[in-house]
Amino acid sequence: MTLITRYVLSQFFRLTLTCQAAALTLFFVAEFIERIDDLIEKHASLRDSVLFFALKIPQLIVLSIPLTVLLSCTLSLILLSRGNEIIAMRACGASVFRIVMPIFLASLFISGVHFVANEYIVPATNKRLNHIWYVRIKKYNPAGYDRMKKVWHRSEDNTIWHITHFDPYGDKMRRVTLYLLDASNRLVRRIDAELAEWVPAEARWRFRNGLVHDFEAQEEIRQKPFETAYFPISDKPADFKRTGQKPEEMSYLELDKYINTMKLNGVDITAYQVDLWAKLSFPFVSFVLALVGVPFSLKSQRSGGIALGVALTLFIGTTYLVIFYMGLSLGHASRLPPVIAAWGPNALFLAGGVYLLARVRN
Repeated sequence: MTLITRYVLSQFFRLTLTCQAAALTLFFVAEFIERIDDLIEKHASLRDSVLFFALKIPQLIVLSIPLTVLLSCTLSLILLSRGNEIIAMRACGASVFRIVMPIFLASLFISGVHFVANEYIVPATNKRLNHIWYVRIKKYNPAGYDRMKKVWHRSEDNTIWHITHFDPYGDKMRRVTLYLLDASNRLVRRIDAELAEWVPAEARWRFRNGLVHDFEAQEEIRQKPFETAYFPISDKPADFKRTGQKPEEMSYLELDKYINTMKLNGVDITAYQVDLWAKLSFPFVSFVLALVGVPFSLKSQRSGGIALGVALTLFIGTTYLVIFYMGLSLGHASRLPPVIAAWGPNALFLAGGVYLLARVRN
């Protein structure tokens, strides 16, 4: 490793740690303000509160690291320029590309670490985090379920749900069985349906292609088939989303396996495919933003100084993230193919970064 590489990397990583600490502090303050009312209202214990915020750290780092890398790139190059160190390096025969190459390699390394953390650390902490928040702090009934296998849920009105597959994006259920119990836990009705879907306009569930079993007092069973039916059920889609595995709680391989299982059962997998591709594309946001931020940093050193450079790169980073999450939303709504929804912003900004870098070199 040459002297220039070591010097640029030391400057970059020092600023990265500083910016990340500042970003983490801001995220913690915002998170604390958002959660403090619930923590006090639910009389959460100090242990659960501390553990909740501690488990939040990996997710906050993963969310903030792209902007942190972008800001570190900008500050590193602008500070090197203000000290005339870039001029000295150029005078010694180092090209612009040679000077910024360590930053690109470092951002690519950070993207790799980001992917590993997103694959192994964040899903585990998110799963534990959601359990602490919903079950131990908000005191929801721990009638959790595992969407990877079967869904079991017991309602407050003594109704037991057995759902083969639940789609939280579309609020649809496949192959549903409801067991309605009376106050003495005696089975009084069983409802089997091929499909149950939530109708927002009517605020109730619509059941299709099923059979109702009514258990009479004389131990008689009365059966009635139906094509479409509504039943007085109090549960809403949110009641099934409080606990259980969500895409952010699964690794890439687990989500891929889950998608294959749903596909075999005829469930719409478009939204999950978007999340699957996003697990690959999002870690590389750091590298893409570095590739875009470096040319702007080199230009701002001549035209506007540190304030303009920081403002421009933050604007670029914010614009990128807005486009990225807008693409995911369009993908979830089936307006864009999953691959384009997740990788489109990366491809667009990557091409722009390469073009700007080529112009700076020329």
